[in-house]
Amino acid sequence: MSDHTRVLIAEDDPVSREIMVRLLERNGYDVVTASDGADAVAMAGPEIDVALVDWMMPGVDGVEVCRHIKSQTRGAGYVIMVTSRTEKSDIVHALESGADDYMTKPVDHAELLARVKAGERIARRERELAQARDEARSEAERDGLTGLSSRRCFDRELLSRTHDAIARGTLALLMIDLDHFKEINDTHGHQAGDEVLRQVASVVRSETRAGVDVVARYGGEEIAVIAPQTSAFCARELAERIRKQVAAHRVVAGAQFISVTVSVGVGMLDDRTEDAPAAAQSLVEDADVRLYQAKHAGRNRIAA
Repeated sequence: MSDHTRVLIAEDDPVSREIMVRLLERNGYDVVTASDGADAVAMAGPEIDVALVDWMMPGVDGVEVCRHIKSQTRGAGYVIMVTSRTEKSDIVHALESGADDYMTKPVDHAELLARVKAGERIARRERELAQARDEARSEAERDGLTGLSSRRCFDRELLSRTHDAIARGTLALLMIDLDHFKEINDTHGHQAGDEVLRQVASVVRSETRAGVDVVARYGGEEIAVIAPQTSAFCARELAERIRKQVAAHRVVAGAQFISVTVSVGVGMLDDRTEDAPAAAQSLVEDADVRLYQAKHAGRNRIAA
């Protein structure tokens, strides 16, 4: 049992509340109390591990408190409903409201402590699972090599930003490709090639707007920048800044200094159709065509 486990006791009877407080505090729990349902709702934050909730309380009843706790703790808070009601239909109603367990009054102290300990174990496992899911989701959103957004994230964000741009505003897409990247790998080795990608990604990110633009590894040695509320002129300016900064940057890879350049294709959302997926696809194709033009014209340049 963890010393940091927090238990909320929501009970309007002061004698019953004090008895439970003393029992749990003697066993090392961090206890907070609420004397009515409204107070319990106000205290039901994500830090609550286990809640003992009296069903019949003035104002807001235990069923509503239970629902609120579950919403605040993403389902990881363990709720034990405590009541004098004993009908099976009451038990079913409590469990359907989201309660994890049910105890009838008068509460047996040994049973109460055992149920809280069981709830603590379950709540801890639920939080660990939720954390693991969050970490897995975060990893899926990031490219492991460059730290940029992943292709999966790019696809989702492009569709979302296209929806927004169709309704209001403009949208630019930059497709950035490292020039002669195969030669870099062949000459300096794949580890050096990876370092080139990482440092170029850092340069690109430094030229974009944090929290506004989406910078993603599109695939291989290609980096994409989704730039909302960006005019064609500003998009060209951004592309040129990125090109110049990359060309001026010397990549340090071990004992090697590697110069690298990029070609950039700039696409603009021109199609004002209601079909956002089609418009997003058209934008990608437009940027790809411009990128090919920049490559064909000699590389280390932009095409818009």
